Amino acid sequence: MKSIFILIRGNSGSGKTALANELHKYFGYKECLVLHQDNIRRDILHADDHSGTPAIDLIRTLVSFGEDHYRIIVLEGILRKDVYGEMLLKLIKNFDNKAYVYYLDASFISTIEYNQMKNKPFSILDLKKWWREDDYLNYQEQCLSNGNTRTFLEKIVQDVTKNADL
Repeated sequence: MKSIFILIRGNSGSGKTALANELHKYFGYKECLVLHQDNIRRDILHADDHSGTPAIDLIRTLVSFGEDHYRIIVLEGILRKDVYGEMLLKLIKNFDNKAYVYYLDASFISTIEYNQMKNKPFSILDLKKWWREDDYLNYQEQCLSNGNTRTFLEKIVQDVTKNADL
């Protein structure tokens, strides 16, 4: 059976990590692999976020590993189009109709507010530096806005379960 790939992108502080973690809980830890771009790039590789970053290859490898061992793979992160776009589009194409692609489209003000709820919030200057305006992949990407983690979770679960044998 082909695995399901869920891609969640958006600016820092838009709720990507919280949403991915809720999906992990919903689908179950034994069935669902969640990959956090920040953990891969910063904590494992200690790499910058630029063209040619080794995070591209490691993410691709980890998603491939997920295909062999999990029913559902969730990848979340800012995943800038200019750096990760080509690799992401190839992953999406590989999963074909089992790929679900979302962009959390929150305003800058909302990301500041959400960021302040984190245990270790980023500075507003960092958020501004990382901000990517309308950084869409433009490939069957659904924009999620005007909601919260719960409503976005329900939307994704509905999308995935109506098209899969879960």
